[in-house]
Amino acid sequence: MWVGIGVFLAGGLGALSRAGVDALVKPWWKARVSGSSRAFPASTFLINVSGAFVLGVVTGFAVKHTGAGAQDFAAIVGVGFLGAYTTFSTEEWHTLGLLRKNAAVEAFNVLGSLGASLVLAALGLWLGGLI
Repeated sequence: MWVGIGVFLAGGLGALSRAGVDALVKPWWKARVSGSSRAFPASTFLINVSGAFVLGVVTGFAVKHTGAGAQDFAAIVGVGFLGAYTTFSTEEWHTLGLLRKNAAVEAFNVLGSLGASLVLAALGLWLGGLI
């Protein structure tokens, strides 16, 4: 029961964090780039790749520390916080919008997000195993 409450509360924090990162990154990105690059969803990209890294760290930690506390922590952070913080649906929505506007930016969005997320998740998994 306590893990469920933790997931619920962490989900709220994850959603607020996502909104905060989005509010900070969007104007920063638009002020520094021009042309078709402005369409690139920088905040969604940053949110998803940073979430992949943190999930890698949490998973690496949980794999190394097999006690109930570590598993509960992984569930609360992984499912609750990161489940609300990261977003596959927004990624796909941005990708469809970019596909209609600019194929090069869309391709970088898809391939860059996937590639960066995999690399950072693997790095996080390795680092989490060191903790």
